[in-house]
Amino acid sequence: MANAAGWRALLARLLSKGQIVFDTASVLKGPQGPRDPKVWALALLARTIGNIEGALVLLDSGHVVEARTLVRCCYENFFCTAALVKTGDAFIKTMELDDAASRKKQAKGLLDWAGRQSQELEFSEKLAKFADALEQKHPKAAFLNQKKAAEAGTIADGYIFYNVLSNDAAHPSATSLSRHVTWDGVGNEAEWTISAFPVDDPDEVDETLELACSVMLGVAVAVNEAVGGTETGEKLFALSDDFKALSAANKAARDNKAA
Repeated sequence: MANAAGWRALLARLLSKGQIVFDTASVLKGPQGPRDPKVWALALLARTIGNIEGALVLLDSGHVVEARTLVRCCYENFFCTAALVKTGDAFIKTMELDDAASRKKQAKGLLDWAGRQSQELEFSEKLAKFADALEQKHPKAAFLNQKKAAEAGTIADGYIFYNVLSNDAAHPSATSLSRHVTWDGVGNEAEWTISAFPVDDPDEVDETLELACSVMLGVAVAVNEAVGGTETGEKLFALSDDFKALSAANKAARDNKAA
């Protein structure tokens, strides 16, 4: 597979271009204020840059699983950014309703907890009024569906990678937990050990960096479009060609290894 140094070099360039998109975007004060889709797009870009930088720190310390979990967060940013580009204000409304649904759920959970206490808590009345006001304002608020967001942004294929990262890293699944177990032998005679640290896969660092490059490129291109395009647009597409070349080298190496 392509070495990690190549992916890191490309990712550094992508992060730099993403920062340029953020720094050079012109977000004029208009009637929409912070509800302007451009503002939301830039916030998603900033979040993605931070997530990727955090993932690199984790990779440097040998925490591949945790790095993959942050890359998974980037795919959520990507779905939202792409949907925002395609549907604009309609998707902002979807995100606001998601926030309302979350607040309603949190308020209900806290009120249920408070109701089980032996004495009435001083914040209960105020919280109940807050919950009632939310219910009246957003009676049908629904949570954001990441798959539907990916489809709205016409990047449904990205949800496949999101699911992979969910299962092998972000969630305590059978797959992610099996990272801590090693087997020696087969059948009933096999011996196994469990380790506090996941078993290393030499190829997984490269794969994680490839996914990070892919999603950073996607977010940067989408946000660049959302803010009206900047002088970096052409350079971003040139970086896309570099990504495709590295990815093709990776695939060829995997095919040779499997042969």
